[in-house]
Amino acid sequence: EEYAARNRALCGGLRSIGWNVPDSKGTMFVWAPIPASYTSSEKFTLDLMEKSGVIVVPGSSFGSLGEGYVRMALVLPPEKLKEAVESIRMSGILHRQEGTK
Repeated sequence: EEYAARNRALCGGLRSIGWNVPDSKGTMFVWAPIPASYTSSEKFTLDLMEKSGVIVVPGSSFGSLGEGYVRMALVLPPEKLKEAVESIRMSGILHRQEGTK
């Protein structure tokens, strides 16, 4: 139940602000596609950290098949995950313009 609540808070919250993140499939990890305005999961990870204070792991850290994704873990309580979603929303990173890579 706790992981389901965390999943709703994070994945559902991110979808509500325009990041189409699929729900976790029975694990504590969420794999999210990087926004279309990015070509590097590492670059997106660094920008996300700088602009929102939210830290995720670039998918490229897990090999070439991970590129284009970031990995997040459902380890915080739902309230903290909602705060992370709000920080991402406030950063404006999901609405970055093409050509600013």
